Amino acid sequence: MVVKRRSDLGATTPRKLKHKKTSQIVTPSSVRVKSVPAFTPLDLRITPTGKPETCYDKARAMLQLDEVPDYLPCREREHKQIYDKVKSAIEEFSGHRIFISGQPGTGKTATVRQVVKNLQRKVDQKELHPFEFVEINGMEMKPPEKAYSALWEALTGDNIAVKAAEDLLSKTFNELSQRNPIVLMIDEFDVMVTKTNRVIYNFLEWTTLQDSYLIVIALTNRIDLPVTMLSARSESRIGLDRLTFAPYTHTELFTIVKSRLDGIELFESNAIEFAARKVSSISQDARNALCICRRAIGILESLAKTNDEVNNKVTIDIVKEAIKKTNTPWSKYIRKCSFRAKMFLCTLLLLRRDGKPEIEFKDIIGKYTKICRKKGIQTPTCTELSNIVYDLASSSIVSMDPSKDIYAQIKFNGNEEDVNMVLSDD
Repeated sequence: MVVKRRSDLGATTPRKLKHKKTSQIVTPSSVRVKSVPAFTPLDLRITPTGKPETCYDKARAMLQLDEVPDYLPCREREHKQIYDKVKSAIEEFSGHRIFISGQPGTGKTATVRQVVKNLQRKVDQKELHPFEFVEINGMEMKPPEKAYSALWEALTGDNIAVKAAEDLLSKTFNELSQRNPIVLMIDEFDVMVTKTNRVIYNFLEWTTLQDSYLIVIALTNRIDLPVTMLSARSESRIGLDRLTFAPYTHTELFTIVKSRLDGIELFESNAIEFAARKVSSISQDARNALCICRRAIGILESLAKTNDEVNNKVTIDIVKEAIKKTNTPWSKYIRKCSFRAKMFLCTLLLLRRDGKPEIEFKDIIGKYTKICRKKGIQTPTCTELSNIVYDLASSSIVSMDPSKDIYAQIKFNGNEEDVNMVLSDD
């Protein structure tokens, strides 16, 4: 799913780049199907929606996974390397490809977003030529060919068929153009690997064209992916820049959480230290540290509402309680679900707020469709939604009678608190 598009509408072209006047990519009317407004879907907003009202709300907002802080500690070296390469490619109107690998939770996505955020500031200050930023998640590109339509829709606002999008992108990148450079970040890049790797090869090939102005940043958890995916000859010709993110140490995890909470006095220092050491010993995933600390804030807030004498700071005991609640079997399962499955659970819980323990599948389909249309997200078919609910039922998080088809009553068997906690990141 394309999750973000950025462009500068007010910046002017620096004097030395005047020969590269910008223009908009236009879809020929013969293939245009539907025009949709630019949007920022639920799964990866850069800034929290709504202004935090209390100190608890403010702290939770700063600990959100999608929050892009002005300063990202412990990744200064990687930030500089990516920043310099992307900035140089934009200035030179040249294609480029950067391959970033590392285990989950090592700051790959956050670092790239911060690079883009800092480059956009340069554009706002008229020190850099405007560029387009498009973010695609490989998990939502099934089959991988959907990436063509996703990219074209992000650039033009037009939702067209896969084959038409591939042809138009190929034509666009092969011809001399006056458009802006495009920075394309593909998260979960390894999910798009197939037997032929046609889609991956096309994106990488397009970056090598003289007039493509396409910069691809591929993020993956698999360090060996270039070796297994590309032949030595292909890799040499394409020229990937590789960058590996090492796992965080407990000291770095402590620094990351502490920097997010700068100016917010809700945690005892030893509580953050305990959370950092616990996460470091298990997963070394910064997202888990942020998640545990967010849940700890919720526990503290609940205690403060029921007990006026409680110490208004997160202690080690509160962190221990947060760890227990964060690592429930249901929360682990929900985190691994696809974005659409998470949306399905979210829709189910919204409908259950009326007090009904069971919801008809057709009602969920209707509500799900409305949410997709409102947010500009591609609506899945009834068959795709049926596959989602069957997968959820196989895990027992929901139960239903499949023989009743769309009239089946769906019951939620999990813990609503687990769903709310996981979906707060989406």
